[in-house]
Amino acid sequence: MFDPTTRVRGAVGRVVFAATVLAALVTLYILEPTSASISPSEEIRSLAAPIAEAIDLTLVLAATVVLAIVAMVRHLPYGVAAVLIVSIGANLTSGLAGSWLPNTPLDLLPNGHIVAAVALYGSALLVCAPRFQPALIGLGFTSVVAITAAAVVAEPTSIYGALASIGVGLMWWALGSALMQFSPIAAERESRRADTAAIALSRDLHFTA
Repeated sequence: MFDPTTRVRGAVGRVVFAATVLAALVTLYILEPTSASISPSEEIRSLAAPIAEAIDLTLVLAATVVLAIVAMVRHLPYGVAAVLIVSIGANLTSGLAGSWLPNTPLDLLPNGHIVAAVALYGSALLVCAPRFQPALIGLGFTSVVAITAAAVVAEPTSIYGALASIGVGLMWWALGSALMQFSPIAAERESRRADTAAIALSRDLHFTA
């Protein structure tokens, strides 16, 4: 039994968190702070580049499909929608940021690789089975940190740009998580409907006999 009031409060809290992150991003792009540039050697840059570029469009699409299938296999109401909200929303925001902010320095814009990594990590947490979550949390966090560091070293992304990228991913994760707060309630409602239908069918068969 799930308390609807608790779930609604959880959803509202996540929406407030998303709004707070959005406000922080707006403030960041109004102030346009600058950070010290990082000038690594070519050897380090050549090592970091493949790590950052490991997250590409093909991987994002494939991972999104896999996570949507996981949500369907686990019979998670709203699971597919939550995965699509996080993945498409975050990556679309990252892709359109340059058009929305044409005068913003390139190193301050969200980095597509970091945004995609955070979005995939967040989507996986939404649909992952509880017994796998500890391993996913550790592995996912390590991967995001590695990709973020590699992007800062190998690409024109500043520290503030990396923070903005993480913020975009977290904002959309919070919205997807808000939707998933209602998933257990919907699942319980569907199970009750199934039980009711089974009882009705049993009664019909009984009276027919």
